[in-house]
Formats: sequence, structure tokens, C-alpha cells
Amino acid sequence: MSDIIQLLPDSIANQIAAGEVIQRPASVVKELIENAVDAGATSIDVIIKDAGRTLIQVIDNGSGMSETDARLCFERHATSKIKKVEDIFNIQTKGFRGEALASIAAVAQVELNTRTADMELGTSVIIEGSKCTQQEACNCAVGTSFIVKNLFFNVPARRNFLKTERAELGHIQDEFIRVALVHANVAFTLNHNGKVIYNLPKSTLKQRIVNTFGSVYNSRIFPLDTQCDVVNVVGFIGKPEFARKTRGEQYLFVNERFIKHPYFNHAVVSAFESVIPQEHFPTYFIYLQVNPQSIDINIHPTKTEVKFQDERLIYSILHSAVKKSIGNFHLNSQIDFENVSPIEFSTANIHSQPKIPQTVSNPNYNPFANSGGSSGRQNEWKPTVVADGWQKIYESIKENIPEVPTQENIEQIDNQQLVEDTSQISDNVNDISLFQTQNKYIIAKTKSGFVVIEQEAALERILFERNIKYIENQPCTSQKLLFPETLVFTVQDAEIINELLSEFTRLGFEIEPFGNNTFILNAVPPELGDKNVQEIIEQSLEAYKNNLLSLKISKKNNLAHSFSRSLCHQKKNQILTTEEMQSLVNELFSSQSPQISPSGRKICLLFNENELMRLFR
Repeated sequence: MSDIIQLLPDSIANQIAAGEVIQRPASVVKELIENAVDAGATSIDVIIKDAGRTLIQVIDNGSGMSETDARLCFERHATSKIKKVEDIFNIQTKGFRGEALASIAAVAQVELNTRTADMELGTSVIIEGSKCTQQEACNCAVGTSFIVKNLFFNVPARRNFLKTERAELGHIQDEFIRVALVHANVAFTLNHNGKVIYNLPKSTLKQRIVNTFGSVYNSRIFPLDTQCDVVNVVGFIGKPEFARKTRGEQYLFVNERFIKHPYFNHAVVSAFESVIPQEHFPTYFIYLQVNPQSIDINIHPTKTEVKFQDERLIYSILHSAVKKSIGNFHLNSQIDFENVSPIEFSTANIHSQPKIPQTVSNPNYNPFANSGGSSGRQNEWKPTVVADGWQKIYESIKENIPEVPTQENIEQIDNQQLVEDTSQISDNVNDISLFQTQNKYIIAKTKSGFVVIEQEAALERILFERNIKYIENQPCTSQKLLFPETLVFTVQDAEIINELLSEFTRLGFEIEPFGNNTFILNAVPPELGDKNVQEIIEQSLEAYKNNLLSLKISKKNNLAHSFSRSLCHQKKNQILTTEEMQSLVNELFSSQSPQISPSGRKICLLFNENELMRLFR
């Protein structure tokens, strides 16, 4: 039998290994930015074309590389960060395994230009598919410039798995933000197809957050600061009233490295449980500082998963720190220390004898005596108050006590919720009665039983089909605002609004770009009424971005679905009149899919006579 095991060629081995580190263009951006930070750069510029498919360029003013290092840095496991095994457990830098540049060079065409401060000329290296095709001296600035072209040019199968340009750009922005948030002392820019998306100058940590996500965050976050021997916890957390129904800005860092840690995320979220509604998620930017020897960051190629020695202790400290910060915020927001009225004390007369407090009771009062029915009470006791002022307070309270509803009133209220309606809802529903229960469900009598309709899911289906009609055929009429409103969004959200401006217009919005991620709102759809437009649009955009990552649907369907979901959340658990229930049910059963919502939830359940009889057997 002949031997069948053989060594893989270096080119194939490099491509296989690259798949663990370079998954998409965002992976390249992450590795190159982190290398620039490790090189001591104070200014980093990122230039992208076609969401990274055509070009990724990262320019920094760091220490640069010598001629030998410029060539050696593309070799696998070539690193300046580790010299002995013990160094692995004392990592202070972003990268250390020497895999990033070798992986990038294996699946792209790379050009490197670099120069150190003590050299007059720099070095230029060109590599294609792990093969060096050119190395020569060049004239360049101090620092390093990496140009990555035609990513996955030699692995077309990987290129075919890339998502839309909008989705891939979103991943790039995520990686860019994760590095920028933890290095406020470094200036960053991100340019896509000739347009500046982010321009972040050196600043304080809070100002970096505000510059990244918009000026609205200046008033939405408050500080977090707890120092102890095990871990230092600093950063900012969002005010409870700005919690979202979708996961928004949640960033956790350890030793200046972004990490994903569900256990610590639970510590933060659980600290908010008593101050935010259910199914809402808080915003936080939390930076943990621990002893490098107490964590292991070498458990995943992307280094976003970290193992802690004292996880349970850090969980408790983090949970307590967030709760303390929330408590301080509520205390400071409720007490106006600048406008506290002074407490007035009356002057005591030192020559007068203080009065002894007296109480008066009825010795004949029997609490077990018969009250005599509803006509009156026997031996009724009334408090006898010594001070006239207290008597007035008692009379005021007694006058404002609401009456206990009688049985007649209760029946009248119930009858208002059970109104017969003779209109026909569908082929199987006619001559019905409609009523609402728990502010969530509509129950309608049918020919052979009854149907239970989940109110929110039904509204989502109706709004979705209505919004699709607005976008495709018949634009929605707008309701003019008496005074225009100014809306400020994050960079990502502002970019999406600009892309979807015509679709928003057809939905009934009149929005004008005002520059610097700001928009002027002149009109809204009639359905919004007096609702918070900023909040609804933000929730819609958050759902829109999540759909880009998880669903392959058209732009118009995505926006219609996201906007419908946001409106449903605003109208959740709403009490409906009989006319409103009738209108909702009629419109539901005239829709294309009355049994399932756009989110995949069941809308209605039909119970016939046979099913009802089976339940009681």
C-alpha cells in the first residue's frame, strides 16, 4: 500500500489558516488598525472602496519598519511582541501571534510602504498570494501605509460569500469604532468611496463617544467609576429612559481590547432590571483594567473572547458598580442642589412650658360590633385631632378619596367592552361580537366558535402591507408640523437615512439633510401623531441594520418591516374602542397573509365547536 499522507503546499496552508483570521474585509481593517496602534501611531487614516472588496488602505504615523522587518512581517508567526513562552501571559498589545499580515497576504494583493524616523528612504514591498513580487527603496513619510487590493482574488468561493456592500461596510464601521473608542488619544478617520464617514480628533473619552455616535449622546450617558484591587471599572452608561428594544451601543473592553463576554454583559443588564422596561437593552461603554496575568486572550484567533481567572468576583464588582452609578444618577437628577429652599425653624420661647401631646379615644368603641349594613355604621369612631391644622388636612384627604365602584358601575363598564357587531370579517366570521382582553388580544365570535387575534402581530401585518404600498405605488400623505424639529443621529444612522431619503419621503416624512448628521423634520405620517419621532426612527434604523446582517430582503421590504415594528412597539398594549377593533380586524382579514406577521409570529387562532368540546372531555 502506498503512502497517502503528504504535506500541504505553503500556498494552500496559508489560505486555510487565513480563513480563521480573515473572514471578511472588516477583519483586514481590524488587524491593520490594531497594528498601527501597537506601532505608537497618533493619527490613523482608513480608506475603503466598495466596502473593502476593491481597496483597503490604512495609513499611520507610527514608528515604521526597517527594510528587513518590512519583508519579514509577512512570514507566518513572525512577531516582535513575544520572545519567550512567559510573554504570552503578559500581553500588553493588540496583536502578538504574527498571523494577521501573513493571512492578509495569502488572500489579497498587498503593497507596503514604510519608513522609520532615522532612515532617509523607506521600503516598498509588493506581495500577491503570499509571493513577494517586488521589494525596493521608496520615498515615503515616517510611519506605515498598507494597501490591500482585490481581497479573496485567489479564493473566489470566499468572495461569493460576502454580503451586500451596505452590510460589509457596517462590519467595517463596527471594527473601526471598537478600536477608536478605546484610544481617544489617537486621531482616526474613515473614508468610503471618497466620502468621509468618521473624522475623530484626539479628545477625552466622553467626547470620543459623542463624536462617534452623535451630539445627542452628550446628554444620554453618565459616568461609571469604581476602583479596587481586582479590577478597575470606568466608562459611561446610558440613562435608563434611553434604553432600546434592540441591542444598541453595548461596548465592553478589557485592557484596551474589545471583548464579547455574555457573562459580564448579564451583570450590566441585570443591574438595569429595576429601572428599564422588560425586553429593553441599556447602552454602555465599560472599560475594565485587570492584571494581564489574570486573563487569557489566546483562546481565539480574533482575540475577542477572553478567559478570566476571577470571573465571579469581577461579575459581582461590575454589577455593583453599575447599580451604584445608576443610584447616583437618580439621586443627583432628583435633587437640585443649587435651588434647595432653606428650612425655616421657628424660634422657641425659653420661658414657656411646652405642651404635653394629648390623644382622645372613645372607650365605648367596639370594633366587632355589627356595622348595620350599608345604611350606616354604629359606634363609628372618628379621630379627634387636637390641632386645627391637622383637622383641615384630614378633611381635605377625606374629600379626595375616590368612591368605591358599585356592582352597577362594574356591569356598565363590562357592557361597554362587549358590543355586538353585525359586519362580516371573513368568509368564516360573521354576525360577531368583539372584545379586547389584557390589552393584547381581540376575541371575535364566529359561526362555529371564536377567533383569538394577537393585537400587536395583527397591527404589524397591517402596517407592513400599508407601508409597502406607500413605497411602491401610492405615497403616504404627510402631516405638517407647526414648528420644524431638528433630529441628530449617529454617523451610521445618518448615512442610512441619506440612502433611504426617497423611501422615507414616500412613507410620509419630510426630512431635509442639514449637515453634520443633522436633519430638519417638517412633516410626519399621520399615524405618528404626537409620538417621539426621533425614538421611532432610531428604533427603525436599529432593526434595519439588524435585518441587513440576518435577512436577505430588499431595501424597501427591510424599511417597511423595520418601520412597522417600531410603530407596533409604540402602540403595544393599547386599549382599543369597538370601532378601532372592528377596523383592525377588517383590515387584517383583507391583507395578503392574515395568519402570520412579517416577523414570523402567529396572528390568529381559530377555535371551532369540535375543538371546544375536546377541551372539556
